[in-house]
Amino acid sequence: MKKDSDQIKREYEDARLEMEKYILVAIFLVQQRWGYIISKELSSDQITTKQWLLMIVLANAFQSPPSLQEMADAMSTTHQNVKQLATRLESRGFLSIERDPNNKRILRLKVTPECSQYWGERTPEDIKSITSLFQGLEDDDVKKLFEVMAKLEKTSGELYWEAKKI
Repeated sequence: MKKDSDQIKREYEDARLEMEKYILVAIFLVQQRWGYIISKELSSDQITTKQWLLMIVLANAFQSPPSLQEMADAMSTTHQNVKQLATRLESRGFLSIERDPNNKRILRLKVTPECSQYWGERTPEDIKSITSLFQGLEDDDVKKLFEVMAKLEKTSGELYWEAKKI
């Protein structure tokens, strides 16, 4: 029995949906597992994965010190969550929270020399940890994954901002 083009199309769409479901679950599982691994590696320094992420974003995603809201937007979280994380990191000397000189209502986050020193000392250990997370992938796999993740990050950002408007 010959399949018609509509039936072939439905089978393709069903197969794609199953793969998309798997990918969605797999991304969440990988995130959970990597979060656990990173938490365990940073536990001796009493740094949480959310604090770790804030420091990475702060040090790498901005040309000038971001406001709490700019950091919240970059991390896809709330102003209150960033304030809580930043306050804890400030008490540890990893960043400073300073009033904007042009608008005293705005608080800006700045990396401290202590933060730079901490990450500088961790660099060899972190390189080993990062590469271990991708040990099962060939160079070409990493390149393809990088390209796919860039597309997913862009799309998720657009959908996130769309959802925030509602």
